[in-house]
Amino acid sequence: MAELINPYADEKPESKHITLRARSGQEISSDVTLQDRRGRQSAAEYVFHLYSTIKEKMNEPVVEAKAPSPDDQGAMERMILYVAGAHDSLFGTFNARPEMPEEERDEFVEIFLLACATVIEGQRLLIDLQRWVISAEAA
Repeated sequence: MAELINPYADEKPESKHITLRARSGQEISSDVTLQDRRGRQSAAEYVFHLYSTIKEKMNEPVVEAKAPSPDDQGAMERMILYVAGAHDSLFGTFNARPEMPEEERDEFVEIFLLACATVIEGQRLLIDLQRWVISAEAA
């Protein structure tokens, strides 16, 4: 009889705090608890979808044909910074007075920060659009 092996069986929930600092200096934060690492690939695909859609709308070439692995932290960070920077400059998404409807903005911010927390390693995360860097610290 075949034995099923669950690679996530030993995982414990992981709590993370993520902050996004807009170019204006305003900050949005969220605390999330990831039950396991199963959502990493779909979060990477979501970030890639946002990235490629924005690039296409800006008439910029999309060199990548598919989402990179969530283990490629450099690629994930570049795409996250691009998406966050575009939303910040085009719509003011991360400011107190965005140019998009509040409900739509809140939903986007919640899902985007969750996806970022899912693919970026570390427990205390900062997406800093003033310095154009993502920093991550262990607990």
